[in-house]
Amino acid sequence: MKDASEILNKALLAFKPPEKLTLSAWANRHAVLSLESSSDGGRWKSLPYQKGMMDAMTDPDIEQVTVMKSARVGYTKMLNHLIGYHIHQDPCPMMVVQPTLDDCNGYSKEEISCMIRDTPVLRGLVSDPKAKDGSNTILSKQFPGGTLGLVGANSARGFRRVSRRVVMFDETDGYPESTSEGDQIKLGIKRTDYYWNRKIVAGSTPTDKDFSRIEKLWDKSDQRYYYVPCPDPDCGHMQVLKFENFRWEDNDPQTTKYACEECGVLIPDSKKRWMVERGEWRATGEGNGRHAGFHIWAAYSYSPNASWPQLVEEWLDCQGDIEQIKTFKNTIQGELFDDEFERKVGASALMERASKATYKRGVPPRDVVLLVCGVDTQDDRLSLSVWGAAPPRESEKNDRPEQLYLIDRQVLYGNPGRQDVWDQLDEVITTPYLNEDGQEIKIESTAIDSGGHFTEEVYRFCKNRVALGVVPIKGVDKLKGDVMIGKPNKVEYGSKGNALKSSIKLYSIGVNKVKTYIYRRLRDAEIDDGYLHFYPTITEDYFEELTAEKEIRKYKAGRIYDRVWTLKSGRRNESFDELIYAYSCLLRLYQVYPVYKRRLMWDKFAKKLLNNDQNNDKKRVSSRNTANERSYITNW
Repeated sequence: MKDASEILNKALLAFKPPEKLTLSAWANRHAVLSLESSSDGGRWKSLPYQKGMMDAMTDPDIEQVTVMKSARVGYTKMLNHLIGYHIHQDPCPMMVVQPTLDDCNGYSKEEISCMIRDTPVLRGLVSDPKAKDGSNTILSKQFPGGTLGLVGANSARGFRRVSRRVVMFDETDGYPESTSEGDQIKLGIKRTDYYWNRKIVAGSTPTDKDFSRIEKLWDKSDQRYYYVPCPDPDCGHMQVLKFENFRWEDNDPQTTKYACEECGVLIPDSKKRWMVERGEWRATGEGNGRHAGFHIWAAYSYSPNASWPQLVEEWLDCQGDIEQIKTFKNTIQGELFDDEFERKVGASALMERASKATYKRGVPPRDVVLLVCGVDTQDDRLSLSVWGAAPPRESEKNDRPEQLYLIDRQVLYGNPGRQDVWDQLDEVITTPYLNEDGQEIKIESTAIDSGGHFTEEVYRFCKNRVALGVVPIKGVDKLKGDVMIGKPNKVEYGSKGNALKSSIKLYSIGVNKVKTYIYRRLRDAEIDDGYLHFYPTITEDYFEELTAEKEIRKYKAGRIYDRVWTLKSGRRNESFDELIYAYSCLLRLYQVYPVYKRRLMWDKFAKKLLNNDQNNDKKRVSSRNTANERSYITNW
């Protein structure tokens, strides 16, 4: 009977639910770091600051957790443990949202599959991926009592027809712009509506202030910071580690120490572990009582790559480079980047720069040798900008950028589905300008946006004006090879009947790359090659549109993997688009004239300008002015 009793007890133990643990306790007991995704494998041990974040993820009194973080703090591993915890301890339907489907594939293979393989308590709970039942795929894992789905934020379909109790958002600031069905975070949270005990976890390296998704979530949380004590026995002041409190001598990062904000004592990096082990999370915001927010950055990490001298060395290395400073701010400090430079190239600042210009609207300066035009299509108008290009001043250097002058800006009101507005555009681009020396200069090339609601109308207009350098263009985020302009592709349009069907060459523009290039040139405060000039009578509204977008970096594992341009809320960006389209005309020329032939190109257009007949200039200008008065053209 004794043997039978022991057998029965062992059998009952098999059905006993596992001991309820906090997430940090579960991870310390069961989690194993896989060699594929960790510098050194073995048992996991939660760091003091990780414990508070992890336990909030399984606290029944907390519904939402937001982590605004730097790299090197172990957030991805914490997410892994949360998944493992629910598979083992608290099975339920879960979803992880990564920036893209490719990220989902990588995360599944490199993190989840390895974790399941190497964690003893998880083995057998998720079926073998080689099994034929299809319950364990790259994007879907099934286990007793629950499921795990992986969704790319770039796929609207992934959010449909699913209910999840636990939703985890990873690197939210790397998500693309909202899908056709709405904001991805809102879509994901919507999937949890049916659960009273839902859990929403979101974490990310922040990007730019007012553009960061994690910032919006953080602002709604109770905003917790990790406070550590000063090790001086006469002080003990609790404080948040701040980069500005680091001190070093003679630009030598190896001398780095931390200055206590209370007593001023200089604390060496060797005391960091002592401080972190005695630290605590403190809320600084009100929140709603159920939304815990955590801010953590690399200064708290035990990693040798995050020692205080190492962080200061990285800071010193990026001085003088605004791009590197921005990356440091985001990925090391885990802070939003408040772009002081943007204020220097904001609408008011550019307006002030334009006021100092000495040339007039519609009169190209004498160093301008060719004109290009960019046209943006809207539902009730065409807007255009005419830009003049002047060759680099340093003639011996072929790779120097040209100077650009805004010559004219006009808005042609009318329905682009009707011919009259296109007649107005035709008149504008075929009427020459007179430069400061009275020389006639024509628009060499015009690029028209074909990506709106009037694609066929754009094609028809361009088809009849190919000889005038008028081409349709289409903006795409990124081109193969990360180039600014691609080779033209033939596209067909018109009636399905062969008799009325036609074709035209369409140019694709890598708008993200071109916008980045052009916007950086706006930084040039001194007139030199690459400078952008604006005539003094242009209105501030123009510059509001010119600065209506902002470049947002996308981070993955603390590294930049993409850059996208985002329109600021409530702003129009037509003048910025027109500049990009106009510059694409120059890019077309640069395809014909590579860098080593660039001087030949400028000489060609300079000679063409000199050969123009100057006798009819005044008559032509008079004709232009009269035509403008008769038309529906509204000058900016």
